[in-house]
Amino acid sequence: MFFFLDSEIRQLAYNLFPGGNKPIGVLVDLFSITYEIRKNMEKRSREFGLSYGQYIALCVLSAQRDEMSSPSALADKMGVSRAAISSMVISLEQEGFINKYDDPNDKRGVFVSLNDKGRSKIQQMDPFFLGLASRLMSDFSESEICQFQTYLSRVRSAFEDVKGSRLTDSREEREKWCED
Repeated sequence: MFFFLDSEIRQLAYNLFPGGNKPIGVLVDLFSITYEIRKNMEKRSREFGLSYGQYIALCVLSAQRDEMSSPSALADKMGVSRAAISSMVISLEQEGFINKYDDPNDKRGVFVSLNDKGRSKIQQMDPFFLGLASRLMSDFSESEICQFQTYLSRVRSAFEDVKGSRLTDSREEREKWCED
């Protein structure tokens, strides 16, 4: 996936379609800002000694009953591959943030659980990430934030509807977005 971080390049993306294309423009902006936020969060996580993915893994574990999960369930909840979670688990265990236990019901299976050092790391990092979220949304009223959540839910729902289908708009649909 590519992102248009430069404003001139973003403008070129908007102009790729005759008459402009508002949905493309909105998605380009959404992808770009999401990428920039994620990149900053990754950089800041490294200052705490973890990758952003490792921090999220610890947070997901902390939300589980008994703060325990199988690596595959953790991967599913985080939306990452089994290979990615495997390397995260190895690293987090080596750094002492989680414990790994054999599954008594499956000789090949394991469980991972959050330990005191992992909980402490979350408590150390949470104020930064919660503060970032507050600062990003501080110019919005509560009703605007609710509206924004509604819009994002609608985009997510629309994406679920079209995921995997062939996406082609009719000429009339394209022209509808370009009227102004």
